[in-house]
Amino acid sequence: MQILKSMMILLVCSCLVTACTTLRHSQRMEIDNGQIAYATLGEGPLTIVLEAGLGDGMGSWDGIFEALSSIAKVFAYSRPGYLPSSATERPRTPEQIVDDLRLLLRRSGNHPPYLLVGHSLGGLYMLNYIERYPDEVAGVVLIDSRHPMMTQTCLEQDLSNCSLPTVLYALLPSHVRREYDDAQQSWMPATIGDTPLVVVSRAPDEGMESDALHALWMEMQIGLSELSGRSQHLIAEHAGHYVHKQEPERVIEGINWVVSEWRSGKAGVEPALSKEN
Repeated sequence: MQILKSMMILLVCSCLVTACTTLRHSQRMEIDNGQIAYATLGEGPLTIVLEAGLGDGMGSWDGIFEALSSIAKVFAYSRPGYLPSSATERPRTPEQIVDDLRLLLRRSGNHPPYLLVGHSLGGLYMLNYIERYPDEVAGVVLIDSRHPMMTQTCLEQDLSNCSLPTVLYALLPSHVRREYDDAQQSWMPATIGDTPLVVVSRAPDEGMESDALHALWMEMQIGLSELSGRSQHLIAEHAGHYVHKQEPERVIEGINWVVSEWRSGKAGVEPALSKEN
């Protein structure tokens, strides 16, 4: 229980710190009467799209952003409500978040193919993206992402601490609570075909307060890796939930594998300018 409390306190602190930081090379663009902050670096026909987790803005990627730009063009942004982006009254469902991201990518001149990288809750958004727009995606990397069925399965197995404690939930900013609530309605794609997929999971002894909960988490991580007929499951040696911060070389390894698969011509997504829709 103590470990879970520590994780929740870390989440609240993350909302107050990393969500307020930004990246070098950042810009802003108006989308539906709001300002969305984003950053792009590097060049090439493939764009690595970074989607942060709950409570995090694009500053979450500060330790890995420039390194990724040596692999391909890289794009990161802060969802509405995470500074320096402005707030929005639009729904915070995965569908709306993906639509907002897709529009921002096009208006900022970042066209398919995309290598989608999602951390934690951001992984749910990336799965929503590839399910709806598979022809735009060259590959996917999920960093200790929460399985869409994690909460439900946890409750069905009568485990404790399946969701955020009420007191800590109340401390979260309103836009974070809206994302958390709407994510509970997300679903799991049946498959993403043979699209290259890498699942990067935390180290076995990091971040879970019970063996049963950890076993379920790892079972769900394996389930995510089985979404594609061409996938890898990488497990961190020492990192916790923020693998991209604590063990960035593991994430870079996964991204390089997907890029290699795409460059080999097996991924089936060719560079193309897409219409804004």
